[in-house]
Amino acid sequence: SFTEFIIIVSMMLSLVALSIDATLPALPQIGADLNVAAANDRQLVVSMIFLGISIGQLIYGPLSDSIGRKRAIYYGYGLYIIGALFSAFTAGFPMMLVGRFLQGMGVAAPNSVTLALVRDRFEGRQMARVMSFVMTVFILVPMIAPSLSQGILLISSWRGIFLGFVIVALATMGWFALRIPETLPPEKHVPFSFQRLLDMLLEIVR
Repeated sequence: SFTEFIIIVSMMLSLVALSIDATLPALPQIGADLNVAAANDRQLVVSMIFLGISIGQLIYGPLSDSIGRKRAIYYGYGLYIIGALFSAFTAGFPMMLVGRFLQGMGVAAPNSVTLALVRDRFEGRQMARVMSFVMTVFILVPMIAPSLSQGILLISSWRGIFLGFVIVALATMGWFALRIPETLPPEKHVPFSFQRLLDMLLEIVR
């Protein structure tokens, strides 16, 4: 249904904001447990996910044009879950940063390809209506994410926040897999190539 589609898409897009803002209350604990010498280095936990997103968004768009929207999103979710597990069970700060980078690379898929899902299904005023609802939810998530993670810290350590990311990702991916059909038919697939990726990047720069 229209309402269910909006809810699923909103949850997928909100995973970016959740992955960033939910870690903020835990930064002091992360720094202490992983023996981060300089307090300012703790902010790399946030910076690395942005780096992963910026790189991932260049890849998943052309990839989804080549193999379909759903498969590209599945690959992203898989990478995101691996990164969250790396961060949850790390014993050192460098591995934490690797996990956060993988999270960013992974979450770039639902963040970018989901917009293609909307464009595939809707256009004009209907598309604008969908995106207005989605953006409303997207704005609300950063407001409540720190409170949710603070609640987790009351009953668990910061590692519980990253395990929470895994649970949310699995639940969202499962709902998406069961209820959202593929929106890009095989006859519209475009072969993936790095030359095409470079051409698109140059076009954006111009």
